[in-house]
Amino acid sequence: MTENKPITVYTADCIGNAANCLYPDEVNITDESTAKLAFSKDMVCAKYKNSHRSTPNFEISNALPMDCDNDHSDISADWIAPEDIAEFFVDVPYVLHFSRHHMKPKGEKSARLRFHIVFLIDPERNMDRYTALKQRLLAAFPFFDANAMDAARFLFGTENPQVIYHPGSIPLNAFLDERENEQAFADLGRTIPEGSRNNTMSQIGARIIKRYGDTPEAKNLFLQAAEQCTPPLDEQELENIWAGKQKLYAKMRKQPGYILPDAYNAADAVVWDTPLPFDEYDLPAFPTDALPETIRRYVLAVAESTQTPVDMAAVEALGIVSLCCQGKYFIRGNADWAEPLNTYMVVIMEPAERKSSVLSMMIRPVEEYEKGENSRRNVGIIESQMVLSRLEKEKRSLVERASKGKATEEEVRAKAAEIAKYEPVKPLRLFVDDVTSEKLTSVLAENKGRAAVVSAEGGIFDIISGLYSRNVNIDVFLKGHSGDTIRVDRIGRASESIIHPALTMMLAVQPEVLNGLMSNNTFRGRGLTARFLYSMPKSTVGSRSFSTKPIPEGVRARYQALIETILSGGNEQEPISLDDGAREVLEDLFNEIEGRLKGDLAEISDWAGKFVGAVLRISGILHVMKYPKDSMFDAVDRETMEHAVTIGRYFLAHAKAAYSLMGADAVNKNARLFLAAVKRKRLAEFSRRDAMRLYRGCKTVESLQPVLDRLCEYGYLAVKPVPPPYGPGRKPSDTYLVNPAVWESADGEGRS
Repeated sequence: MTENKPITVYTADCIGNAANCLYPDEVNITDESTAKLAFSKDMVCAKYKNSHRSTPNFEISNALPMDCDNDHSDISADWIAPEDIAEFFVDVPYVLHFSRHHMKPKGEKSARLRFHIVFLIDPERNMDRYTALKQRLLAAFPFFDANAMDAARFLFGTENPQVIYHPGSIPLNAFLDERENEQAFADLGRTIPEGSRNNTMSQIGARIIKRYGDTPEAKNLFLQAAEQCTPPLDEQELENIWAGKQKLYAKMRKQPGYILPDAYNAADAVVWDTPLPFDEYDLPAFPTDALPETIRRYVLAVAESTQTPVDMAAVEALGIVSLCCQGKYFIRGNADWAEPLNTYMVVIMEPAERKSSVLSMMIRPVEEYEKGENSRRNVGIIESQMVLSRLEKEKRSLVERASKGKATEEEVRAKAAEIAKYEPVKPLRLFVDDVTSEKLTSVLAENKGRAAVVSAEGGIFDIISGLYSRNVNIDVFLKGHSGDTIRVDRIGRASESIIHPALTMMLAVQPEVLNGLMSNNTFRGRGLTARFLYSMPKSTVGSRSFSTKPIPEGVRARYQALIETILSGGNEQEPISLDDGAREVLEDLFNEIEGRLKGDLAEISDWAGKFVGAVLRISGILHVMKYPKDSMFDAVDRETMEHAVTIGRYFLAHAKAAYSLMGADAVNKNARLFLAAVKRKRLAEFSRRDAMRLYRGCKTVESLQPVLDRLCEYGYLAVKPVPPPYGPGRKPSDTYLVNPAVWESADGEGRS
């Protein structure tokens, strides 16, 4: 990069407003004056979708904010000062802003140095890597505030901002890369030329003293490195540089959680494997052979053309055909049990996985059908509007005449009843994107109880959870899946009843959208999470080809024709039955799953309890794919039901992983939380007793031990070897060593 590259931030139109979420104004910081302009308003350091600050909306950032509140000590000599920051980050561009609590009491803490620092980084579009960079910085410099690490961090502005603009040429991520390289201070073959000797030796000195402490051995390493200065630096100058590093080290070792060199080196001496991510699962790929030929060929072609996992197109194909079937068919499992064919599907993938592209290809025939149908309805829509206008005019005339005694109340009521019974021609609306529950209810009412939510974003979950409104009617999402009647009561309008509503949801979201949904009573407590079929495809990023095969026109045309046929065929609530062979397969599945609900499926029993019903729906969807014109005349056969079971088992495996991601796996959940506590304290080792004090989520040693075992299994911890003999008595209690990668990673899940 070049010196003085702008640090880009985004400001609000307010100051000191913690409730504000909108930051629309871009400010490029290049000097002190632009820094003052930025910090004169509340601000964020990333661009968010629609300028709305939230972690799911994160788009890009080249600015990394950190807080330094000096809460570790009441002694001013121990405080980290702006000049110390300049010493640590000699060649890194940043802007330092003294916070509104600078040199003021805060809570129980006395007045002290308090400031924000916004570092320049290379532009980052991945939220996980962005937060990982924060954690790397905290691991190297623990004086920063560990409670301000999220990707949606905002900073309060001040009316007369005090700022320090520090130019440089190395972005923070490159600085950390260099710093973390062991050879950065050990490569004695490196020549240090005149003009950079002081800065280079200052950086080398800081790395050496942090790793080895203030020891003679560390100073010797420093002097060895200084031998590469050309020409040599004056001895007194070297002594001054080292004395400065000693002063900084004295401050650093007083920081909470600072790992002393002996402890660091002890943990680092263990041969560690790379920790396994908690969200890395050995999941099956979608069984495309279970799909009818027309759908299968199109799914494979889309996956090839977009270089995406076949799961994404396959799951979305089921969701799209479900959309086409909803409100037209239902399928009978037995005499007293029937399921509609609408489904809730969610594909879970990281950003940059081309979710939108695939979804666009799958939904396009539906869009074209809707457009064509509305074109055909256009005359009828206009005529309906004219009829309604005439009827309303006649009603107003009758009301006026009745007030003069020239018409009766009975005539007015008759005209009102005529208006109420009139069914105007309305535009066809088969699907929407993110939508409120109230609007979705209206869409269902206007489309004879049929609607679908199709989106490659996760905003619908924010809407359902009540992020934007406390008055969320989740019933429409619950009853829209089950087909139970929805009653709508509105002030000033007649009540409506939506009989047998059919709602389909086809979503493609990022993993973080689902994090923590299990703790949200709106979702699991009301049974919403149990209604979704989950897919977590294996990423193809890093192995994609530039040259790909386009979708053959014949394959595309047959898929489009199939979708149009399903959309134009069928009537409301046509029954689909099972033949004896299909019923036997379904019964066998029911008996199997029922026996597992209190066994290996106990942790997802709410989801597994609906599994057989989901398989029955899938069998109906496959049947319609095979017989789009006369689905109700032929029963679902054994082969189709077997294919539905095969697809169902795919969703079962992925549901287990998704529920773990959402926090249903108690051991994994506690392991994550325990690891976060270890990271906050920056522990190099601890005893089991220490572990009990560190994490209160497990009340007993017996409940904690599986957590420690899981962390050892995944490579985050290791039991410290104790060579025999142990002396009299039993073997001492285990001591656990922490993989140094934990200190360097963003989420305790591997090296950043």
